[in-house]
Amino acid sequence: MTKVVVDANVYISALVFGGAPQQVLDLIQRQGLSLYISESIMNEVAGTLLQKFNWTEAEARWFLPPLWERCIILRPTIRLKVCPDPDDNHILECARAGQADFLITGNAKHFPKSYETTKVISPRQFLQMFLPEAD
Repeated sequence: MTKVVVDANVYISALVFGGAPQQVLDLIQRQGLSLYISESIMNEVAGTLLQKFNWTEAEARWFLPPLWERCIILRPTIRLKVCPDPDDNHILECARAGQADFLITGNAKHFPKSYETTKVISPRQFLQMFLPEAD
């Protein structure tokens, strides 16, 4: 079973703009892949939607719980200092805790190309791997 962690920026882009990030979430669900998330990722998504995109609390309560229901919630216990931007370490911590095969992010430059068992890729790269006809 393929194990995946999705960066907060991909969830946000999917919810606000759709496009490749939404296709990634749809594909993960259709393929029955294991989707891991942590409370810190959920909090980052909710906080960004509320603060930067002016979502209301009601909108967040409507859209986010069904999204989180697709996920396996992890509680990483090991703290990392690997990413150039320290604010991104919590995403990699989740991937490490779940021994994810892929970390899907719109900001690949903020992460190493891979870490332990996890390969860091963009939404488009992920789609091309699982849907070779996708462009």
